[in-house]
Amino acid sequence: MKTRILLYIAVSSSLLLGTTSCSDFLDEKNKTGETADITYTTKSGIEGLISSCYAFQRGWYGKEPALGLTEGGTDLFYYGFDNKQKSMNSYNISSVSLDDNVNDNPCLDQYWEMGYAGIDVCNNAMKYVAQSAQIDDATKAKYKGEAEFLRALTYFNMVNMWGAIPYNDSPITAQNTNPIRIPENDVYGKILADLDNAITDLAAITTKASGHATVWSARALKARVLLYAASWINGQLNKKVAGNDKYSSMNAKALYAAAATEADAVITGSGATLYSNYSDLWSMNNEDWTNNKEALFGVSYSSDLKSTVNCIPPRYGNNAEYNSLITRTGYTRGGSSMLLMFVPMWNNGCNDLGGSGTKNTYVFFRATDDGNTITSKKTGQNVAVAAAYSPYGRGFTRYLPSLHLWRILAKHQSTDQRYQGTMLDAYRIANHDLSQNALNYTKMGAWADKNITDASKLQAFRDTAIYYSTLDGNSQEGKALQAWAKNRYRIQFAIGGDIPVYTSTDESKALPTTGGKTISDVYGDARYNDPKIEGYRSFPCISKFLDNVYDKTYPTYDISYRDFFVLRLAEMYLIKAEGQLGAGSATDALATINALRKTRAISGQDNSLSSISSIDDILEERGVELCGEFQRWFDLKRTGKLVEYVKKYNAQGSANIDSHHLYRPIPDAETNSVTNLTTEENSTTGFWQNKGY
Repeated sequence: MKTRILLYIAVSSSLLLGTTSCSDFLDEKNKTGETADITYTTKSGIEGLISSCYAFQRGWYGKEPALGLTEGGTDLFYYGFDNKQKSMNSYNISSVSLDDNVNDNPCLDQYWEMGYAGIDVCNNAMKYVAQSAQIDDATKAKYKGEAEFLRALTYFNMVNMWGAIPYNDSPITAQNTNPIRIPENDVYGKILADLDNAITDLAAITTKASGHATVWSARALKARVLLYAASWINGQLNKKVAGNDKYSSMNAKALYAAAATEADAVITGSGATLYSNYSDLWSMNNEDWTNNKEALFGVSYSSDLKSTVNCIPPRYGNNAEYNSLITRTGYTRGGSSMLLMFVPMWNNGCNDLGGSGTKNTYVFFRATDDGNTITSKKTGQNVAVAAAYSPYGRGFTRYLPSLHLWRILAKHQSTDQRYQGTMLDAYRIANHDLSQNALNYTKMGAWADKNITDASKLQAFRDTAIYYSTLDGNSQEGKALQAWAKNRYRIQFAIGGDIPVYTSTDESKALPTTGGKTISDVYGDARYNDPKIEGYRSFPCISKFLDNVYDKTYPTYDISYRDFFVLRLAEMYLIKAEGQLGAGSATDALATINALRKTRAISGQDNSLSSISSIDDILEERGVELCGEFQRWFDLKRTGKLVEYVKKYNAQGSANIDSHHLYRPIPDAETNSVTNLTTEENSTTGFWQNKGY
């Protein structure tokens, strides 16, 4: 059992920015004024208040709508058949506050509210920690540093979504209907000030056993913020960090150098190390970020899914819950939903693996009629299947890898561990004894095949039920592989062949295939007669967030206790390399990237690159290493590549995207509640909607 952050009743400030932006955080009782002053004079009250600062991060990290806001609509992912944020991912997003709508909702209104609620808890924590006579100075510094770090992290995500935003640095005690959006470079100055203070206050906290932020968490986040300041504030906006004398004189080159220096300090001083086996990074044996060798900060989830530790704080007033897209399982169970976000349909899109359709012919299964067994045609015995409920997928598809992502992962798959550690392109029989139940594939599961002399191929495809290949199925090599697979397993090619995943080999035009219902030219039968075989619903999945995938058990549960790694060591190599490139040394950047790639290499293989010449090279490496980890949309925005990359690599969004999509719309719930709304963008006294919304 993991050591967990305990959740206590937190202070509730009264109202936030507008009439709809309010929260009582963790309890329906409004602890303000005298009640709060009494509660937070005790040591346990202060401890609970600090723990409450972490609670709001669970509403973002590991949650479906936040994934859509940070990874959806990029070059790396398409939305799937029943994605719940299609409008946002196709850049048809509007400012309408959809509140509890679960059909198509970016949840921006709720994240605006949640962000400021979490910030207010941090502000209250700093207030009451400073006043406390029950804790010593060292503990005060630690608690203050944690609150500063979490406030900086929250503001960082918010400013990168919305641009200029109101900034609160003290507890809110009264309703404010005249909030002022301060410029982005000013917000960055305040974030960096918080992080410098956190680094000082957390100087003695170098180990992560408590599951709370450490000095290395703060330094890692500072490295990321400096990189963004260089590439976005200075690079794209042509502004300097404001309101912070330490950074306000720095140009882009100086900020890049500072980011590289800070990242290098984390690499050399934190004690974190890269796993020599990339899959170990994502093993459930190492999912607890406090024990993971690469993790520098994470959001913790308890293995007791019913624990209130896993739940986010409720909202204020009659509407007491956040949208179920955020909470996933409500307020009785909680955890990360990442294991559900990149998987195909549980039956992988077609009934060809089920023969006649009766339960005794299934190779894959979601559940059996009796919920317990399937009769093996190989042995005649009943095979227990309850433990493998819903293997590989679920009854919906949220995101699938783009053709571009699949190709950049496969580009070095013969030398780089990250292809096999990221992409699940071969789906195995749920149980070997069920191999002969696949009536359409009479050689499935055959270990001894006299026609096969390549032992490695035999090993690779033993018990394979579906294989996804990056080849063009219409190429000679593709046709040969499809013929070889004829009675062994279903094969789906990226493009071409009988049942392609994508519509085109051109990455700017490729879309997930739809419609299905293909009569196989190779097989000469109608085994693929189900529209669910389309690319929207049958595709290789991103495996690194799946529970137990590397133990080959593959159950896909409805929620996971896997911690979310917010900051990890590999990112520091990528920040260092980009900082070196931005500061003018492509040679140093190449050496840093190759240091990372050497550790990610397949044993005995040379995985090094020969050159790094542009930000595109860095972005490709970041895509391979960090795909799905809540960074890609921000990366493309800050480097000025969002519109370009969506048009080049994501046909779902290319027709609509333009420069105004570099910012998310301010939710109508907020603009409707303020009294100083203006049409003047960048007003110093008014509150305005972002351009284009």
